[in-house]
Amino acid sequence: MKVLKTAVIGLGRIGWQFHVPNVAKHDGFDLVAVVDPLQERLDEAKSKFGAKGYTSYDQLLNEEELDLVVIASPTKFHADHAIAAFENGCDVFCDKPMAPTLAEADRMIEAMKEHGRKFMVYQPHRAGVGAVALKELLSQNLIGPVYMIKCTRTAYARRNDWQAFREHGGGMLNNYGAHYIDQSLYLAGSPVKKISCALRTIASLGDADDVVKAVIETENGIILDVDINMAAAQPFPLWQVLGKFGSLVMDEKQRIWRARYFRPEELEEVAVQDGLAAKNRRYGSGETIPWKTDDFPLSHFQPVNFYEKCYDYFALDGEPYVPIAETREVMRVLDACRKDSASGI
Repeated sequence: MKVLKTAVIGLGRIGWQFHVPNVAKHDGFDLVAVVDPLQERLDEAKSKFGAKGYTSYDQLLNEEELDLVVIASPTKFHADHAIAAFENGCDVFCDKPMAPTLAEADRMIEAMKEHGRKFMVYQPHRAGVGAVALKELLSQNLIGPVYMIKCTRTAYARRNDWQAFREHGGGMLNNYGAHYIDQSLYLAGSPVKKISCALRTIASLGDADDVVKAVIETENGIILDVDINMAAAQPFPLWQVLGKFGSLVMDEKQRIWRARYFRPEELEEVAVQDGLAAKNRRYGSGETIPWKTDDFPLSHFQPVNFYEKCYDYFALDGEPYVPIAETREVMRVLDACRKDSASGI
């Protein structure tokens, strides 16, 4: 079995709770070292995982022979960290968002191409069991052609960490938007043709956006309605998918997709009235739709193991689970959202 000598950069929440343990437990990765400015975090990594610790990223690259660098540092460092890894002959697995701006993302892609390296961004929401289940349900055409996907993430949070500040690449468009826009585009399966967006700072203690309202129209005619609101006192449904013959709604508490739909062949014939005088002064057809309901528990589906996909790509030369072109499209949408919001203020 090919083993990739790997270093994880950044021991914050995502680095420590997800990337480090997944690298450590997978036989295909050797956790050679970690990088973080805090010595106590390095000591913790050495004690728990036996990893060598560095406070200097440059020193790591100079002293270690690595196959893969996993970047879990704050967003504003992603481009410089990735480019330095490419220049040192390393492949890169980078946490989302890819970078603070589209220009920075393009710098990373150019460096990847220049040095002939592999590059993939961690977009876990497309791998989650909810998305896996929805992808399968949509393939069954249960609700007919989809015309709208509504995604809503709400809470009330007075954010006070680095994610609350624009200078650090923070804000909910970058933070949650990178997740839900990627997931929505993945489900729609189509490039974007039109974007409108409003960004606001309401409850946050910083200056970055904590309210995002984006409406994205795809080339295959699907409307993506992405609503991220960290200043909402009451929750909204997380997912609603609307089709010509019904809809699917995610029930988070019961962990099910709930479908309400009809079969078009079961509808009665309805005569069309194209005149202005409605028959019997009544409007509407008066028909009764033969609705059906079905629940699809998430327990019937399996999430994608992201690190298995990483190993397939970085070690076995498989196809990337998240192609860099798709991540670049997410970055383009985020950039367009910022520009559209600024033009409307």
